[in-house]
Amino acid sequence: MTSPDPTGAEGTESSDGIGGRILDTTALITAARGDLYMRALFSLAHRRVIPLLAPATCVADASAALHPHGRDALTAILRFPLVTLAGLDESQAVGSGILRSAHRPVATTAGHVAYLAAARQWPVITSAPTPLRTLYPSIEVETLPEVPS
Repeated sequence: MTSPDPTGAEGTESSDGIGGRILDTTALITAARGDLYMRALFSLAHRRVIPLLAPATCVADASAALHPHGRDALTAILRFPLVTLAGLDESQAVGSGILRSAHRPVATTAGHVAYLAAARQWPVITSAPTPLRTLYPSIEVETLPEVPS
């Protein structure tokens, strides 16, 4: 049996030639819970040297949603060599605020993720694409498979 290719096609490249993926809150929570799909994604990212971006707002939301063992797993994920934490600096805060201003009410986290996706032209790994598409209709998403109950 082969592992799933969670990134789909070869990937999107940014203007600097390096393609990557953005992990939203749902992706970080799913990964911290040990999901097989996310394990395959991290393995593939390692083999193909695909950068993964974790927006700080998503990390904060994921930390709030996870129990202590899940937060430990999230910390380990953030230490993965290809994962970079994307802080919310002044330009990102203003840019995400402008995106959100036309679509109230939309959470700061969704605005941050959509802004990063637009700026980098990277797909977002998520199980909740609707708020992101509301802010940035041409956003590329890789929707996480539903986990059976």
